[in-house]
Amino acid sequence: MVNQLFAFAKIPYAPMLPAAVTIEPINVCDHCCPVCETGANILERPKGYMRIEAFRKIIDKISAHTAEILLYYMGEPFLNPQVYDMIEYAKKFNIKVTICTNGNSVNPIRLVEANPDEVSFVIGGTTQKTHEIYRKRGDLSRTLENARTSAEEKQKRNGDTKIVLELIVMKHNEHQIADFLKLAEKLKMDEARLISPCVRTYKQGLEYLPKDDRWWLYDRKAFENDGVLKPRFRRPCYWIWHSYVVMWNGDVVPCCRDSEGEYTMGNILKQDIKDIWNSKKYRQFRKLVANRCILDICQLCEGYEPPALFKK
Repeated sequence: MVNQLFAFAKIPYAPMLPAAVTIEPINVCDHCCPVCETGANILERPKGYMRIEAFRKIIDKISAHTAEILLYYMGEPFLNPQVYDMIEYAKKFNIKVTICTNGNSVNPIRLVEANPDEVSFVIGGTTQKTHEIYRKRGDLSRTLENARTSAEEKQKRNGDTKIVLELIVMKHNEHQIADFLKLAEKLKMDEARLISPCVRTYKQGLEYLPKDDRWWLYDRKAFENDGVLKPRFRRPCYWIWHSYVVMWNGDVVPCCRDSEGEYTMGNILKQDIKDIWNSKKYRQFRKLVANRCILDICQLCEGYEPPALFKK
């Protein structure tokens, strides 16, 4: 089956319009997480946020074939005050909406009213001391209070939103995993997840990668012996045949690794996605990836899904 899928992936033409789309509400953040391009203030493309009118235009164009959107990319989505309206508008078309947040700027009542299918509150430790080592400028108590209040409001309103607490497992917090699970249950979260950390440099790896191999995305021997970051596994890339990312200004890029828009394929506010999706430029890009050409944005990519530790 895998061989059949990879054989299909070698066809640069994608016969079906994608059902899963990532949309960026904003590329600004109130945290300074050092691995993130936005947090580290090294993102070179213009800063801005998507207006609700632009979002509605996009949804009107893609709703016929879109089943799910991730309303998050290179910024904190809840810093865009219209993000709640975006959630509500997408839900009118029965599109599943998943959103991720550092939790500082969430309005719990408005969140539950908007009723996304899933919201993840992502923390960097179970104490303020460990949390702020990576989540710089983050207020753990505020994040946890917003998560707790969201869960309470969901119960009151008999809402459907899955509320998730996530911990980025790093060297400074891996000893807190048991505390994290207890915390998630205390807050009445629907699910708890452990996230393996991403790093971009050897220096960051030394600072943040945990001791436990279970949370490594990278080849540990290559890192320790040669000072090289490379994925532990290389899986065939199917993403660019079934999904895409829309940046706040409408630019379409082929995957979440292209934070700078280096491989912009078009602009969905000015074009129809069907004209972008199988354009000559997009097909050439797929052909490069299918021929196992490791582009700059592919260097540290392996494809990864975090495990759920408990579910209600």
